[in-house]
Amino acid sequence: MRVINTADIPAIEHLKTDERTLLGLFKDFREHAELSAFLPEACRLSLRWVRLSPDQPLRTRELPTRGMLVVTDGRGEVIGESPREIQAGDVVLVPPGGLRGLVGGAPDGLSAISIHFEGEGARWDTPCLCAKPAPEGPGELPPSGAALDRLVEENEAHAREFARSPLMQLLRSERARGDDVKRRMLGALQIWSDAFQKVLCARVVFESHPAASAIAERHLADEVGHNRRLARMRGPSSSPSWDRGIAAASSWFIERMGATSTEERTVLVHFVIERCADILLTAAQAVFPDTDYFSLHAQVDADHFRLGYELLKSFPALDVAPLRGALTEGWQMMNMICQRINDIAEGGDAPMDLPRAYGPTGDLGGDSPPELSMAPAAE
Repeated sequence: MRVINTADIPAIEHLKTDERTLLGLFKDFREHAELSAFLPEACRLSLRWVRLSPDQPLRTRELPTRGMLVVTDGRGEVIGESPREIQAGDVVLVPPGGLRGLVGGAPDGLSAISIHFEGEGARWDTPCLCAKPAPEGPGELPPSGAALDRLVEENEAHAREFARSPLMQLLRSERARGDDVKRRMLGALQIWSDAFQKVLCARVVFESHPAASAIAERHLADEVGHNRRLARMRGPSSSPSWDRGIAAASSWFIERMGATSTEERTVLVHFVIERCADILLTAAQAVFPDTDYFSLHAQVDADHFRLGYELLKSFPALDVAPLRGALTEGWQMMNMICQRINDIAEGGDAPMDLPRAYGPTGDLGGDSPPELSMAPAAE
């Protein structure tokens, strides 16, 4: 195992194109002879973010391939054939089986990016350099931080699977640039956006934990009116719609806000819904470049994910089993919603018009709902 500090990598002070362009501090790993020799010419990369608290240990799985650890913040110690301290700016070159573990250092722990050079045909869920927590004593539970990090890693596995979903493939395709597809996609997104407001309201109503209640109210304040903003972006000619699949999955989220624990609510809202929205709306920016709706929403979604993470981190002990169940079920329901959005956008299925007794966000305007029209929506 070898540790190289980025201070030893030559800096590139300028680039030449048609004219000289000054840069900030910019370093190419290939400009360092030892790093260049270590890096494969062509391969797939598995990238994971690693965070260890002070004195928190993490055992690694023995990997048959090479990898790297780029320390971005703090300090700690690598455990292997030649243990040594590492700090921000260090690049650890890990030969096959060469890293036995990591320990976060004082006072702030260690943050790093784990890079695994995958072989041809390897899967993205191949264990990263830091994938297995250190075993505890007999009968002891792992620290809350380690349990939460495992939950985050599992959430990212669901997120990567969602990134390969039909809706995400549509957003990356040329078909998504067509006016009809864009119009239908916005109509379907409107249905979920209206329902999401009710999810957030339900969470505020049922939350009793003081810190969680404060976050729920802040989250609602950040998001309130986003559905109306989307409706204005679609234009006055767009009629409200209803879809059976989106309605069913949305109702499930609303029901769970009143029937689960604070921790489970946090996982469903901040880990599942906000992480899914972050991926979806970030990709949608390229399809809808003429509006800042998606870019602004994508930015706050990432912040809201961190709010949930910090809340769960504050609990002294986490029972991960029900949280893993909530995580899996939540992603299944979000995948159902996004599959319906994809089907509607592709034109294979259309939402139904809401009856006139319904308001613009699906609220009843009369004493009792009339029969729903089965005619396709006229967006």
